[in-house]
Amino acid sequence: MGFGPFKTVKENVVRAPKVSDEVKTSTCYMCACRCGIKVHLKNGKVRYIEGNPDHPVNKGVLCAKGSSGIMHQNAPAKLTKPLLRVGERGSGEFKEIEWDEAMDLATKWLGDTRAKDPGKLAFFTGRDQSQSLTGWWASQFGTHNFAAHGGFCSVNMAAGGLYTIGGAFWEFGDPDFDRTKYFMMFGVADDHDSNPIKIGLGKMKTRGDCKFVVVNPSRNGYNAIADEWLGIRPGTDGLFIFAIINELLRAEKVDFPSLARYTNSPWLVIQNPGGDDDGLFLRDKKGFPLVWDIKKKKAVSAYSKDFTPAFAGTRKIRGKTVVPVFELLAKRYMAPEYSPDAVADKCGIGADTIRRIAAELAHAAFEEEVVIDQPWVDAWGRKHDKMIGRPVAIHAMRGISAHTNGFHTCRAIHMLQVLLGSIDTPGGWRYKPPFPKPIPPAPKATPPHYKPNTPLGGGPLGFPTSPDDLIIDDDGKPLRIDKAFSWEHPISLHGLMHMVMRNAATQDPYGVDVLFMFMANMAWNSSMNIGETLEFFTAKDDDGNYKIPKIIYSDAFYSETVPYCDLILPDTTYLERYDCLSVLDRPFSQAHAMADGIRQPVVELD
Repeated sequence: MGFGPFKTVKENVVRAPKVSDEVKTSTCYMCACRCGIKVHLKNGKVRYIEGNPDHPVNKGVLCAKGSSGIMHQNAPAKLTKPLLRVGERGSGEFKEIEWDEAMDLATKWLGDTRAKDPGKLAFFTGRDQSQSLTGWWASQFGTHNFAAHGGFCSVNMAAGGLYTIGGAFWEFGDPDFDRTKYFMMFGVADDHDSNPIKIGLGKMKTRGDCKFVVVNPSRNGYNAIADEWLGIRPGTDGLFIFAIINELLRAEKVDFPSLARYTNSPWLVIQNPGGDDDGLFLRDKKGFPLVWDIKKKKAVSAYSKDFTPAFAGTRKIRGKTVVPVFELLAKRYMAPEYSPDAVADKCGIGADTIRRIAAELAHAAFEEEVVIDQPWVDAWGRKHDKMIGRPVAIHAMRGISAHTNGFHTCRAIHMLQVLLGSIDTPGGWRYKPPFPKPIPPAPKATPPHYKPNTPLGGGPLGFPTSPDDLIIDDDGKPLRIDKAFSWEHPISLHGLMHMVMRNAATQDPYGVDVLFMFMANMAWNSSMNIGETLEFFTAKDDDGNYKIPKIIYSDAFYSETVPYCDLILPDTTYLERYDCLSVLDRPFSQAHAMADGIRQPVVELD
């Protein structure tokens, strides 16, 4: 045999092989977290992807999905040349064409539409992370029929937050994992913000002085490491939150100084049932809302630097019967139907457990407050000698937004944060720059103008605050192909991308000339009903013409949607292109600092 049977065989194994001859940095795109990555290349080909320890988002942490970006780049389904349909839609019969011909065709189709009525183009994009750019393109083209991925994803949560606190979970704010003493997570198993959350949970668990409570029907992902799991009945999270607020209000465990300084809780609301001014704020001659100052015993501007407001009580002021906002809120949340006993059976969490969670939240917020000896000046110019933090942090995501009541559930969660005083304080939940925004942000969606070769004159998406902001005609009928910003869907901030196929094919409210989709695999993951959606792609009129005359689709891969389109424009992968990840769109700033970034090519195009 050449060696003794009891002799140890020593193998020469290279335990640290050289896997690359070059390393480039960029930003991951395997989910929407946008982690920094280091891409190892050998002979110009991707060999290995790891997290970038110098990146502020993930600090070197990378999930399995991000690491598998090499499979994304080398996928056999990747498109490399433009395709022109030569058979029936759905047959998958194409011929390869050159880019010059493809661009000439796209330019003609789009140009003819713009020369007639720009609004006859429906431009719908997926999770491209460049909504500020694609929205600007739609506006310059002149079409109001633009929408993005968020319309069927989590925009109800974003709207709930933006209309309540001027920010929202995930992209617009972060838990203060370094200081929180009580962290609650709603409807999250794994998350778009996965690696920062993993880092934060690691910090929190290492400290050992914070309770981690999860509310989720299943105990998987992050829920598996929680200190307490509350297995709630799907879709009833809002009731659970209402019951917690019910308990806090009854115990008067509310941060009234915070409510006085930073909210409209003490603003006076006119009570005039049937009158035009019923429910409006009482305002002074300058238009400023009024509060009742219990020390001065008179109504003063809510924008005053110093006042001691009343939070309850009916008063007659300037001939109007008024009550503070807080009293209306308290009556709503303290209604018997929202007591722990009333909601326990519906949400599947016992009344005693609800009461205990409420008590624990109150204890963390008011008995374990975080005090930082740092003088500061607030937005009203008031000087403070220290920072007082309410160390209760909350995070919520898809498990909330996936339900029809997601908007109101999210608002309830934010109201809980507001009442505890844990918004933008040490240990609580903090805004990321450039948030907070005005409540709600100012831009309004722009209606169609029907003018040939003319830009829209404003953004196609926005934040309605009154019926005047709806995109409807004189009869109240929708003017957008997806019926966004109509009486049916008034607060559809990102549009309703998943409705465009049905509405365009059924010509309800009208038809379009060109449907242009970018990174939007509507035949599979965006349609809710795949079989029916495929019929919309192929629907024809009595003359045998497709009801959607022309469909242009841009994607990096031969997805399920490709066979049903007319002109295919190959997109680049995230490792092949430049992208702007701007604070104007979906910022990855940190709560303590502004951050911006780019995605840059690390490999040559195939």
